[in-house]
Amino acid sequence: MEFFEYKNVVIESPNSLEAEAYRKLELNISMKATANKLQVIQCTSATPEDGKTTTCINLAAVYAEKKKKVIILDFDFHRPKIHRAFHKVNDQGFYDYIRNDVDYHDLIVHDESGIDLLLTGKHLSFPHIVLGSQKTRNMIDSLRNEYEYIIVDTPPVLSVTDASIISKIADGVVYVAAYNKTKKDDSKEGLKQLRDNNANIIGGVLANVDVRKTKGYHGYHYYSDSNRQDQ
Repeated sequence: MEFFEYKNVVIESPNSLEAEAYRKLELNISMKATANKLQVIQCTSATPEDGKTTTCINLAAVYAEKKKKVIILDFDFHRPKIHRAFHKVNDQGFYDYIRNDVDYHDLIVHDESGIDLLLTGKHLSFPHIVLGSQKTRNMIDSLRNEYEYIIVDTPPVLSVTDASIISKIADGVVYVAAYNKTKKDDSKEGLKQLRDNNANIIGGVLANVDVRKTKGYHGYHYYSDSNRQDQ
């Protein structure tokens, strides 16, 4: 798929090949979920700007398109981006739930797209500690009863430990790499770290591919972790 940073092609260009690629991603995830329910889905990558946030917002858009109740949690406290993608002010969010005991329901942003958002809010010190806390788990457990799908945007695996911590809570991880950008060794090391933490890697997305220069839908690539594509 052609990679536009933070662009929601499912909403803005619903008839495009790029939008169809994300619909195929959702279909592949649903097929993967035949044995176990995949409700909390984490999107991450090895390094910054690999396309994880774009994948996150477009996957959520596909669920919203299907009239599913979906929320995006922006858990990238180092470089929050979800508010930019939806043109929101990041003045309140998860920080207020953690530090000020604000009811998270009062912090959820209801976007006109049908996608709900929980932004980061103010800068959170030591996010790896907060993300591993019981309070974070309690909120996600509650959200499971309120939403059909919870999409979590986390920092790159090789940057900080946050992604590995959330992978223990998530039902599945979508691992994103950018064509002609993500270094092979970085991608392999990121996968290794996730696997070492027993993350359920349900598949991967190869972003930054121009579908108009390929035949059919081959500009989009999804792989199942069961294929163990380390090469």
